[in-house]
Amino acid sequence: MNLQRLRYFLAVADELHFGRAAERLHMAQPPLSQQIRLLESELGVQLFDRTTRRVSLTAAGAVLRTEAERVVVAADSAERVMEEFRSGEGGLLRLAFVDSASFEVMPRYLRAFRQRWPKVDHDLQIMSSANQTDALLAGQIDLGISRTSPADERIHASKFLDEPLYLAVGPDHRLTGKTRVSVAKIDASSLIGFDRRLSPTLHEQLQQLFTNAGSSYDPAIEATEYTTILGLVSSGEGSAIVPNGVRTFHPEGVTYVKISDAGAEMAMHVIRRSDEPLRVVVQAEHVIGELFG
Repeated sequence: MNLQRLRYFLAVADELHFGRAAERLHMAQPPLSQQIRLLESELGVQLFDRTTRRVSLTAAGAVLRTEAERVVVAADSAERVMEEFRSGEGGLLRLAFVDSASFEVMPRYLRAFRQRWPKVDHDLQIMSSANQTDALLAGQIDLGISRTSPADERIHASKFLDEPLYLAVGPDHRLTGKTRVSVAKIDASSLIGFDRRLSPTLHEQLQQLFTNAGSSYDPAIEATEYTTILGLVSSGEGSAIVPNGVRTFHPEGVTYVKISDAGAEMAMHVIRRSDEPLRVVVQAEHVIGELFG
């Protein structure tokens, strides 16, 4: 069924006058009458009773009017949604981020983005850096906040942050109250780390940092979330190395000591497909760059 003919039909049904309906539609009356006859022919029913003095809806026309209004409203809504999608004013952004970004980066980003584009919805997922690359290439996400810059020309990466590393210690730890510590002074045997199976890149970076200091990084306990890790630190199970953004989380008794070694920092990148056509992705990337670049 021709959508435009439904619009013509509704104009005549509203005006109950072909001349006024034609004026409203900015067209001549004869083509309008022809379109209504074509619609009646398509449907096999008469929609209007026409006399020289008046135009009225038939029973079939009254039924069609209800359905046509519903169809046209839905079509107009779909057009608005797609226009918002094209312009970046609306739509859905599927965004994955590493766990450590949930403490500072994500709250700041979401506040800033939603102030500018309140009609855009987010599908948010915590995901490791390696899995983000795979998900981007598979079309499962649109944007990632990652600890790595993938060596793949199909992925575009922009570094937006270098985070200093800190040692999180509990209330009874020997380093409580200190402001700085070198890796060589950290008791590696009591470390609590992020699960190396979920974040092998993070584990390798910390391992290299300890190797450079003549030590080794092999956490006695590993967990899958920083909230769990810092909860264990708070209870006195050990200490943990965390990036700067995680310091916004303050479990009871936990303090943070800056690691003073050269290179004791971790990068954060925003990654997307190199040929990404969605404007909303570019907008998100721009907001992140403005906030942290």
